[in-house]
Amino acid sequence: MMLAEGLGVEYDDLVSISMTGRLGQISELFFSSSVLGSFPFQLFGITFENVMELFTASPKKAAALISTLMEISRAYDMNVEQFFLASLRAYQEMHNNYFEEVEELAEKFALEQKWIRLSPPTREELIETLHQLHSVDARVADFSKYPELTDQRFIFLPGKPSQLLLNNQLVPSQHVYSLALQIGYSELKIRKRLRTSPHKQFDSFDQVMDNFRASYFAGALMINRNQVKEELKEIFQSETWNGDAILELLKHHEVTPETFLHRLSQILPGLFKITELHYFRFEHFVGKNEIRLTKELNMPRTLVPSGVRLKEHHCRRWLPVSLLKILEEEQLKGNPNKILIRTQRAQFVESGDEVLFISIAHALRLRSKMNRCVSLGLRIDNALKRKVKFLNDPQIPVEKVNQTCERCPLDNSQC
Repeated sequence: MMLAEGLGVEYDDLVSISMTGRLGQISELFFSSSVLGSFPFQLFGITFENVMELFTASPKKAAALISTLMEISRAYDMNVEQFFLASLRAYQEMHNNYFEEVEELAEKFALEQKWIRLSPPTREELIETLHQLHSVDARVADFSKYPELTDQRFIFLPGKPSQLLLNNQLVPSQHVYSLALQIGYSELKIRKRLRTSPHKQFDSFDQVMDNFRASYFAGALMINRNQVKEELKEIFQSETWNGDAILELLKHHEVTPETFLHRLSQILPGLFKITELHYFRFEHFVGKNEIRLTKELNMPRTLVPSGVRLKEHHCRRWLPVSLLKILEEEQLKGNPNKILIRTQRAQFVESGDEVLFISIAHALRLRSKMNRCVSLGLRIDNALKRKVKFLNDPQIPVEKVNQTCERCPLDNSQC
C-alpha cells in the first residue's frame, strides 16, 4: 500500500499482471532489462540486491527514487542511452578520469612493438601491427560513392580476415586513432566492437564501457603519459602563455585537438594532481546562431553547466563560445582551415570561482560548414597557481561570465 501511495497509483493497479499508465512508464524506464538489467550498479558499490532491498524495506523511498528518475528523464529529454553515457561520466569522475591499468597495458604493448616513444606510431606501423597480431586488414577507402557513409571515420567488417575501411577524406593522423582503437579492442579482449564511427546507438552499458576502455587505450598508445608530462612541465613553467607551443605538440604527436585535450583531461589528474577540471566540446554550424554542447566531462566543483540535453544558451563570454564566432569570421575572410587556440581567465559572477580556459577551434573535415571547439577548463586555486606559472600573464584576458543565459542574473544591458 505504501509503495502504491508513493507512486501515485491504485493498489489494484500495482498488483495487476499488466502495467498501464504511470506504471507502464515506470516499467519501461526502471524495470525493463535495458535499464535496470544493464545499469552498472556494481561500478558505484551497489548490488542489484541492494536495489531490491530498498523496495521491500523502504517502499516510499523506492517510489521517490523511481519518480525522480522519471522526472529527470522528462526534464532533460533523456533516453536509455543517455543514462548510460551519464553513468560513464560519473564513473570517470569517481576515478578522476585516470585509469592506471589501461595506461600500463598501452605502455606494455608499445614496448613489445619496440616503438620509439619520442615519435608516435605511424599509420603504416599500426596497419602492419593490426594485420600481423590481430588478423585485421586495414586500408584507406573512398566513402564518397556512398552518401550514407560520408560522415563515417571507419567501417569494421568482421570476417576471416576482418577488414577495417578508413575514410579517405581524413588525414593520416586521424586514421591513426581508428587503428589504435581497433588494437585496443583486441588487446583488451573486447568481443563486441563498434562497427562504425561515429556509432549510431549504444544498446547496453557494457558496450559504452568497452568503447571507453578501447578509446582510452588508443589515446594512451598515441600520447605517452610520461613524455607529455615533461612537455607540459615546460609549458607550465613559462611565465607567459604560449598557444603555439601547444599547437606544436599536436603536430608532434600527430593528433587532433580533441584527442590531445581529452588526453590532457586524463594526464592532468593522474600525474599533476589537477583534479578540478572540465572538458567540453561545442559544435557550431556556420551561418547559424545555435552553438551545441556535444560532449562533456565535469569534475567536482567546476561550476559550469552540466547535464545531458540542456536546451539553454551558453554565456557568449565563454571562451569556447566566443572562439567559434571568431573562427567563423576567419573562414568568411578566406581562411577555411584556420585553427585557433586561445586562453582565458573566466570569473563566475555569482560564485566568484575562477576557471582557466584553454580552447582550440577548427573546422570538421567530414561535415561541411561545421566547426568544433574543444575546451579544457582548470579551476584556479592556490595549488594551480603553484603549478602553472603563466596564470599571471597580463596578456591572458579576464572575463566575467555566468553559466547560461537562462540562469544569469545580469540583464541584457549588463551582458
